[in-house]
This record gives sequence, structure tokens and C-alpha cells, in this order.
Amino acid sequence: MVQVLHEYDDPALMERVWSFRYQCFVERLGWEAVRRNDGWERDQFDGQAAVHLVLEHDKQIVGYSRLLPTSVPYLAADLYPSLTASLPTERYPFEWTRCAASNAASINGIRASDILMTGVLECLLALGARNIVFLTYPRVIAMMKRRGYRFDRIETVSEENGTAIQLAAAGLSRELLELHRKRYRICRSVLRWRGVFDRDGDASCAAA
Repeated sequence: MVQVLHEYDDPALMERVWSFRYQCFVERLGWEAVRRNDGWERDQFDGQAAVHLVLEHDKQIVGYSRLLPTSVPYLAADLYPSLTASLPTERYPFEWTRCAASNAASINGIRASDILMTGVLECLLALGARNIVFLTYPRVIAMMKRRGYRFDRIETVSEENGTAIQLAAAGLSRELLELHRKRYRICRSVLRWRGVFDRDGDASCAAA
């Protein structure tokens, strides 16, 4: 199951998340700008409003992603305020960031990346989002197009080590979620709601 939580819901789990992010983004992808001596990858946007999605298997984190409400400071707006000003918060309530999964991991014959991507989509829809904004690479956008995403906007904003970085905005729908479930043989919710999400109850019902 993909756990959906805030940082304060499980500090011990989040310490493992910071280490997993460091392994993925610093050691594997070479993001030197976020390298730290403590072996954690964590930034100024990992505050109380950030929504974390964590996929574990055999007591190991095999997938992770983060959602940042656009009603508070978020990554794309911090870096490119003139561009994100044209993406209204009410239409794009979340930024999708820090998405990674173990290439070799699978659960019941389904790749961890497919479970994670389906879980993030299910979570966004349950939280009321029908559109999403994010910064990423062209290869990721190509992958998302293959998964059925339709983009409202794709704009190259910078270049890093010869690779373009793009600001993208995409639509979400129940039909897209059903496509994911059918394609990856997922017959029910993959989410485990924790903390305030579990107490409210409404979000998990919306996603069922």
C-alpha cells in the first residue's frame, strides 16, 4: 500500500524517506545542489503542508513521491514565479515533485513504479485535484503521455547538464485512474491514509 501522510504523522518513517530520496536524487541522479553531509535529501518545502506518499515492500521503501499545495510556497513558483503566476491555484491545487521508485522492485508481479504512479493519481483525485503542475525532464513527460496524461502546457524553462527542464501542467480524471488500474491489473485502492487524512475519512472514500 502507498501510505499518504504528513511528516509529523510518522517521524521515524520520514527519516527513512529522507535517506531514500538522497539515494535516488543525489547518489543516482547526481543532484549536487541538494547534497548534504547527513545523507538526507530534504528541502525548504518539506513543511507541515507537504503530502508524502511512501510505498514499502518487505520493510524497505521502494517508491516515494511528494505533493505540495500551491496555496503555500512551492518549488516551481519559487524558481519561476512569472510563469506559475498564469497557473491559478484553484485550477492547479498541487505541485507533484520528488517522484522515484526502485527499478527492480515489484509487488505481486506489479512494478513498484506502476503502483506508485497509480497511487499518486488516486490520491490527487481523492484530494479534489483535477489538474497538476510540475517541473521535470522531457523523458518523464514522454512516459506520462504513454500512461495517458494530457498536457495543458509544456514549457522549457532551463537546462541542466545538457538536459532540458520543463514546466508542465496536466489534467487528471477518473477515466485516467481507471486506465491505470486496468493496465496494471490493480483492482482496488492502493492507498493507506494516515494521520489527519485517516481521521477525516472522506478522502479514502472518494478514492475507493
